[in-house]
Amino acid sequence: MMFKRYFLAGVLFIFSLTSSQAREGMWIPYLIGQLNAAEMKTMGMEITAEDIYSLNNSSLKDAIVHFNFGCTAELISSKGLLLTNHHCGYSQIQSHSTLENNYLKEGFWAMSQEEELKNPGLVAAIVKYMEDVTNEALQDVNDQMSAAEREVQIKNNLEALLEGKRKETEYDLSVVPFFYGNQYILVAREVFKDVRLVGAPPSSIGKYGADTDNWIWPRHTGDFSIFRIYAGKENQPADISDDNIPYRPARHLTINANGFDLNDFTMVYGFPGRTQQYLPSNEVANTVDVYDPARIAVRDVLLEILDAKMRQDEATRIKYATKYASISNAWKKWKGEIIGLKETKAIAGKEAFEKQFTEALKKRPQLFQKYGDVLNELKNLYEERKPVMLERYHYIEIGYYGNELFRHMLSYRSMAAVSEEKLAKLAESRAGSLERFYKNYDVELDRQAALALLPTYIGQVKTEPIPQIIKELQNMKPEKQGKFIGKLFEKSIVLNDPVKWQEMLEENPEKAVKKVKKDKAYQLSVAMYDHFIEVLNASVDEMNSRIDHLQGQYVIALQKAFPDRDFYPDANSTLRVAYGKVDGYEPRDAVYYQSQTYLSGVIAKYIPGDYEFDLPQKLIDLYNNKDYGRWGEEDKMPVCFIASNHTTGGNSGSPALNGRGELIGLNFDRVWEGTMSDINYDLSRCRNIMVDIRYILFIVDKFAGAGYLIDELDIAENDEITEDTPLEESIEG
Repeated sequence: MMFKRYFLAGVLFIFSLTSSQAREGMWIPYLIGQLNAAEMKTMGMEITAEDIYSLNNSSLKDAIVHFNFGCTAELISSKGLLLTNHHCGYSQIQSHSTLENNYLKEGFWAMSQEEELKNPGLVAAIVKYMEDVTNEALQDVNDQMSAAEREVQIKNNLEALLEGKRKETEYDLSVVPFFYGNQYILVAREVFKDVRLVGAPPSSIGKYGADTDNWIWPRHTGDFSIFRIYAGKENQPADISDDNIPYRPARHLTINANGFDLNDFTMVYGFPGRTQQYLPSNEVANTVDVYDPARIAVRDVLLEILDAKMRQDEATRIKYATKYASISNAWKKWKGEIIGLKETKAIAGKEAFEKQFTEALKKRPQLFQKYGDVLNELKNLYEERKPVMLERYHYIEIGYYGNELFRHMLSYRSMAAVSEEKLAKLAESRAGSLERFYKNYDVELDRQAALALLPTYIGQVKTEPIPQIIKELQNMKPEKQGKFIGKLFEKSIVLNDPVKWQEMLEENPEKAVKKVKKDKAYQLSVAMYDHFIEVLNASVDEMNSRIDHLQGQYVIALQKAFPDRDFYPDANSTLRVAYGKVDGYEPRDAVYYQSQTYLSGVIAKYIPGDYEFDLPQKLIDLYNNKDYGRWGEEDKMPVCFIASNHTTGGNSGSPALNGRGELIGLNFDRVWEGTMSDINYDLSRCRNIMVDIRYILFIVDKFAGAGYLIDELDIAENDEITEDTPLEESIEG
């Protein structure tokens, strides 16, 4: 392994932008020692910064896994056992489910390694090192360049850098910008391609409360699933093979099942996706008044259509479980985001801060001359972008998420312009994917959604040039529009005779291409997509290039205008640490939420036969008998808890660690009142939600009877007060 040194300039830059309220923020692990360790120790951390991230020795970072590049997971055994959320493994659980073996409904538990299920396409990545490459990225970049020129120069620099680095290592390499392109960090990782399903509770535990409880506290969800990484015989990443063996990690987490107290230190280690703490006030207003409401309105319609059929038919519920969960997750988050931004007066707060910023610049003429126009230029660009962004969102919500047939039709687009040799391979690939498409598709549901939503999209298309087929639809009366949309499904070559279509792709791809080109659904889907890519995205990309440059200038200006204040970097799907304390919160007047929930709360919500709140009889029996094994807290079984760690999408599945770096829970959500934390973090109401590790162990052991998995774990011994323990320590403990 090659060990790297970090550039002092990069360290100092981040140091100058750290948070004065350090419970807020998502911190780069290799800088914890310089920036956060002292405060973390005052809050209760007992380990060192080197224990969190080390280049020369194994550390906690070696146990943190990027699960399919969308969630986080953690290694919990020396045999590659991986813990993540149930909702992170949901599509894999669904892919193995049938009416005969409904693992979503009944759960799945491999009672030996031979029973573990392979998942083609699923990957698990482990960060090996991070290196500041800002100097190389910004070589020959100067203030006289336009945003576009700057972008091209940086791109060329990074391509040259990566080409050289890849000759030195077999790790997967990427370079990620920080602070809107003011800093660049290279990330090296190992990517494992053989990740197998080991265990998952039934959805009545792993998804308990489903959409009603999503983003809501108090929460009673056992949101976990268990996988295992397999590697080649030399412990290296390898393609899926029966010859592979369980991965031997450099570090796996120790589990602490002794519980915790209010105000105990917590740390969340993972891959948070995206935050936007530096948006100007008018773009926050656009989020509240324009973007979120438009997207919510579309998903309101789509979710109502899906929900009605899913409640009536079990087969439909299996088909659409993952799709519905994905659509409803962001929908509910946006609703909470609007409420949170309004109740915390985020827009007014931003405006007041911007006024202070302008006044601070005016007191320093040189700064005002260089940065005085940055904020106004930034605001003007966001306003210029607004109508195109709104139109773009309507395509994403309707043309992509809202219409499965159109999304599927786009998969044939590449077949229309390739050589005969490539056409045969593409057609074979498309034919091979049809079984999965048809398995999870309901044509009548999709037709209903198209009839309800496509007219909204058609009315929103305004940016020229507009494709001819969309212009024709815009000129139709509503009744004629509806007939046209209905016929898209009646006449589609893909839907009329699935067997015949698959055979045509396999046996006569040239004929298949000719047929699909004449399909009106194909023509409309391609026209919509091309307009999205070539017109809307092209326009937005050009503006985003200028916006990102100005956002970078704005961050620098903030640091210079307020030298005594500190700021932290936005999340960008790189490895980060957040820390806080176990703590309740007051969401509104006279209401206080405690920090822990119990199995009694699960039982209180129980509604027999309800797809959100039904329960397995065995869990009810375990509760009635108070049969919690060694995992209970006297006569109670802990389920979930909350803390003040700053998390976001991508932190799903992240380990919640105590002050000793031991696993005490599994992050899976935020409270609804705090979903605005991506834009405006407020310590008084922003809480992350975690499954208590004791509930996970209880389900694996007592409910599933998978004790062999418990035996594979390292579980810390109980803390005990002995006669030799100092009095002060026993009182504080």
